[in-house]
Amino acid sequence: MKRTAIVLMGLATVGTAIWFASRLAAQAPAPAPAGAPAPAARPLQTRIGLMNMVQVLKHYRKFQALEDNIKKRATELEKSLEPFRTELVRLRSLAQDPKTTGEEREKIEHRMRQLQVDAQNKEDEAKKELIKMNGDAATMIYKEVEAAVSAYARANNLELVLFYNDAVTEEDYYHPVNLQRKLTQPAAVMPLFVTPGMDISNQIVNNLNLKYAPTASTTGAPAAPAAPTAPAAPPR
Repeated sequence: MKRTAIVLMGLATVGTAIWFASRLAAQAPAPAPAGAPAPAARPLQTRIGLMNMVQVLKHYRKFQALEDNIKKRATELEKSLEPFRTELVRLRSLAQDPKTTGEEREKIEHRMRQLQVDAQNKEDEAKKELIKMNGDAATMIYKEVEAAVSAYARANNLELVLFYNDAVTEEDYYHPVNLQRKLTQPAAVMPLFVTPGMDISNQIVNNLNLKYAPTASTTGAPAAPAAPTAPAAPPR
């Protein structure tokens, strides 16, 4: 049923596009009379820029450092739960031992319930910490990308910059999952063709990396200068 709904939605979208195309054709001016000189071709003039957010994040070294730091912290928090699990396994085995008396088993079960509560509380705290780390990192990176785009747009006389999320390698770009996502994603504007120069993803990555200096808060290690590297070109 869901697949049918998706197909119908796609057909409705195509039908709408055809309807608009026919309306535009009906309203188009009449062709020039035979023998009339063809209008001169105008050079492309645009003040719009496009940016692939996936490409920017993939090559922005600060985002990579923050991502690694969050993964490291998640591993640490996961390890902090191991003692609870180990103790629960030991107590469960002890409770099932035929030699354990009824009174001892009751104490063991009480201890197990308390351990489960403590473990759940610690796990909840860990989730809150990771959610906050992810949220803070997302806010920080978005603001930095936004500022970099704004500075670039003003310096290059761009009036509008739009970002989109797409694969950065040809293999991923034409992967069925990625194509299905783009064809069925509601209210998504994905570029099919981009004139060279309109996509400013590489420029934004370079400008962000030039300003980025690693710190202990992003890498977990002493600060060290990093030279900028050229990101991979988007697939086209």
